Amino acid sequence: MECPLKTLVATLLATAAIAASATPQEAAPDGFTQAHQQFKAAMKGDSKASDAAIAAFSTLAAANPSHPLLAAYEGAATALKGRDTMMPWNKLKYAEKGANAIEKALAQLTPEHDEALFNGTPESIETRLVAANTLLSLPGFMNRGAGGKRAVQAAIDSKVFGQASPQVRAGLLNLAASIAEDEKRSADEIRYLRQLAAITPASKYSTAAEARLKELGQ
Repeated sequence: MECPLKTLVATLLATAAIAASATPQEAAPDGFTQAHQQFKAAMKGDSKASDAAIAAFSTLAAANPSHPLLAAYEGAATALKGRDTMMPWNKLKYAEKGANAIEKALAQLTPEHDEALFNGTPESIETRLVAANTLLSLPGFMNRGAGGKRAVQAAIDSKVFGQASPQVRAGLLNLAASIAEDEKRSADEIRYLRQLAAITPASKYSTAAEARLKELGQ
């Protein structure tokens, strides 16, 4: 007959191992910060920075295939290149390529990506923000908006949403409020705006949220 004490010890050790494996861990590889800076510059309109961001995130994604956030950023940077390209057929080509890469990255998300942190934010949440920002910005005829909306809702509904940085949460709540406004879901819009104002005081998001709440009589 097995010793009860040995059984208890084994159970405690197994529980400790499971808890340790679920502890969030910083996963951002070397070079992520610099690549992200290039991406932000591209977002602000620097067309040369989009090429640099594509190259940087392509290298990072190839070296770290288990982290879909890197592929999502590569896809987003590719879509930005389409924005800055002169020829219409090239605009569509880069937009489609970027959107396809983003949707593939979304499909690769697993519960493990709730525990992988990039600068303190769960990878699953930031991946969905990057995806939503890009997919929702594409022309309607590309039929990518539904995927962007699903990414926003999945992020907000996630058990680790509250662990994301205020900036990431604000970006997602701002998108959620905009979607609710477009779809005439006033109650949802007000709920998202109130959360937005609360988590980002004295920011551009909170100022706009408060102004919109006044328009709605709140």
